[in-house]
Amino acid sequence: MLAVPALEMTRVVEFVNEYADLPRAAADELETPYPNATEILAWPGHLPIPDTDDLVATANATFQVFSSAQDGHAFQELNDLLQSARPLPVASESGLCWTVEARTEVLPAALATCILQWLLNHEQARLGTCHGAKCVDAYADASPAGKRRFCSSTCLNRHKVAAYRQRAKPNPGTERN
Repeated sequence: MLAVPALEMTRVVEFVNEYADLPRAAADELETPYPNATEILAWPGHLPIPDTDDLVATANATFQVFSSAQDGHAFQELNDLLQSARPLPVASESGLCWTVEARTEVLPAALATCILQWLLNHEQARLGTCHGAKCVDAYADASPAGKRRFCSSTCLNRHKVAAYRQRAKPNPGTERN
């Protein structure tokens, strides 16, 4: 049995945004080299990291959890991810740990169990994808208000500027002096 490392949700979100096809396409990064997944995830050196094709496939499957959350289907997608990775809980002195049987299941299990732990403490509506005009990056909202709808302050500011400019446009039927 292989131990599944515990990941931080911010690292999971960054991994999904850097490796999943939809966020990369929206950011016009399909031809850009992938960043180092080991660094993004703070992946333990003793565990193998999958090849790029497997990283992309895993990121795409994980992205589905975020993109389906606003429709209330995050748990369904998460359950699919958990079933494919098959992590097994193991009790230890330090608490509950997860294990898998195959090396190929370590990363998907680490991502899925991180999201599971996060969802046990937050409602699924706090997961989502950016509402920015040209962005679909995933986010996990841990703010007190829980009203986040953008991946970053940059996308929020772009949205506000676009809305302001739209409001400031003169109406076609009115004249300006």
